[in-house]
Order: sequence, then structure tokens, then C-alpha cells
Amino acid sequence: MDAGPLSKVSAKTAAEVCSRYKLTDAARKRLQDGLTPRQFVELLLQAHGYEDAFDFLAYALPRREAIWWACLTLRHILGPDLPPLEQAALKAVVEWVLQPDEAKRRAAQAAGEAIDFKKPVGFAAMAVYGSSGSLGPPTFPEVTPPKYMTAQAVSASITLVSAKGESATLLARKRELVELGMTIADGQNLWPAKAKTTTEPLPTRAIPRPRA
Repeated sequence: MDAGPLSKVSAKTAAEVCSRYKLTDAARKRLQDGLTPRQFVELLLQAHGYEDAFDFLAYALPRREAIWWACLTLRHILGPDLPPLEQAALKAVVEWVLQPDEAKRRAAQAAGEAIDFKKPVGFAAMAVYGSSGSLGPPTFPEVTPPKYMTAQAVSASITLVSAKGESATLLARKRELVELGMTIADGQNLWPAKAKTTTEPLPTRAIPRPRA
């Protein structure tokens, strides 16, 4: 990995990101004063701490970039042939990323509720739902989302979907998803400059291959 700063991560140190959530014991042992976010992810990769890296990147990335990482991950792992309700939910999430406004946030909420927010795609929809605005109905008093609701939901989505597939390729698959998140943190693999129809394949062809 490049040694430079991650262009999409505003935190200067890994400790700043880690202060936003509860670390596992394994991740805490690797956190050192002065580590940059990139250096910390590299240490987690070396130790095969992939779930810890999912958490870290979900809390390090801006909301829109984090949700896009979940979108690419879901399409890459699950493929295009999702059940109709899950397909509709992923479509709503992608549409919000392309144009993050209140109407599309509410559309993602409705699509996520249709699958009870319980599946990996549902957690991605929850991440959009918690990205801004109110958690209550539009005509009710405002209910502000928890500060890191999006990060928590993105990490849950990616952690759950990363376990799907052949067990023989589990570790390689998890590493691949961390490296995908790092390309987004580096300002690569972002959404199209011009919104395309969400029936088109997401650009998973650009996902880096896992290193040996």
C-alpha cells in the first residue's frame, strides 16, 4: 500500500478514528500513538484482523463513501440476481449515493423496512436511513440519528456479507473487501460523476485482487 495519507479520511491519526467506537482487544493491542489510519489498517491486515479493519474503515470514511463501499461489496459478493425486495433495497441505496437527498433517504428507509433491516442489504439501507435527517415520520418531532449509526450499519453489512461464499476463500475474500475499502479511502472506485441508471452493473471490476 501507498504510505501517503488517505484522501477521503479526515482523521490524521488512527487513534482519532478509534475513539469513535469500541475496539476489540486484538485491535487495541495494535493501536499505537502516532499511527496514521493507513498504517493501522496495514497492521490489521498483517494480523488477519479483517473484521477490525471493516469497523475501522466504516468509522473513518465519510458517510457517502462508506455506504458506497457497502454497495460495491454487496454487488460483488451477492451478484446481480438478488431476490426482488433485496434488489429494490440495494437500488434505493445506490440511488441515494448518486443523489443523497431526503427523498432518496426515505426511499432507502422504506426499502430496508421491507426486508426488516436484517440482511446485509438491509443494513446498507439502514446506513442511509441514519445518515441525516430524522428517524421519525416526517410529520413527527425530529429524532436525530445516533452520530455513528451509518458507520455501525456499514460495518454490519460488510461483515455479514463477507461470510457468504466458500469457506476455503473466506480470508482472501475478507482481505479483498478491506482493500476495496482502502481504494475508496484513497479516492478511487467512487460513484460515477454522472448518475447512471441503477440497473447497470456496479463497477466491481475495479476491485483489487487479494495479495498472497
